[in-house]
Order: sequence, then C-alpha cells, then structure tokens
Amino acid sequence: MTCTNGQNHNNTKRSVQSTTVKEEKVLVKMKEYQLKKSRPGCTGMFWRSDPTGKTSLASNNDWPRDGATMKGEVIEHNGSKWLAVSEVKQKSGDWVAAPTGAFMPFEYDNHYYLE
Repeated sequence: MTCTNGQNHNNTKRSVQSTTVKEEKVLVKMKEYQLKKSRPGCTGMFWRSDPTGKTSLASNNDWPRDGATMKGEVIEHNGSKWLAVSEVKQKSGDWVAAPTGAFMPFEYDNHYYLE
C-alpha cells in the first residue's frame, strides 16, 4: 500500500526510472510582439517547430512577414526564449489563427528578433 507522500508501507523497494528532463518555463501569457530585423535580406521568417517537442507544426501557412505582429505565450526552453504563437497579423491584414505548434524564437541568427 502506498500513501500520498510516496512511502511504501509493505517495505518493498520501488524502482525509479531516470529520464532526461529538458528545462521549460512559461514566462508570460498572451502578449503581442512584432517581428523585426537587424539587417536586410529575406521578407519574413517561417514558423519554427515546438522546441519542447510537445506539439507538431501543423503547417507553414501565414508565416510572419517583416513587420508582422504575433500574439502568444512566452516560454523559455533550455536557455532560449520562444513565443508559442496563437495568432498572427501581417502588416496590412487582420488577425488570423497561427497553425498549431507554431513557434518563433526571440532572436534568430542576428537577423530577426521579436520586440
């Protein structure tokens, strides 16, 4: 019999399987960020897959172009900040749902960043 505190009352040993746990923290819920760039080249950035591996990217539809605004939840995963995007608004458009599993890094290759 096992109690809620994990003690085993019939004195048998329990085995605990060791797994690698990747660090993930939710930092901010539902905030807006704009896609900006620090140098010329490209016209936007394709969606990135979930860095935690919890969800799969459904499609690359409506990927953010330069100046797009995104809404989402900020997470930190293994020391990097990511936006789990729920909606995107292109510079001259309306808000549309982002594909399931769409993520955007806060900084990419000293080229794109979220602000």
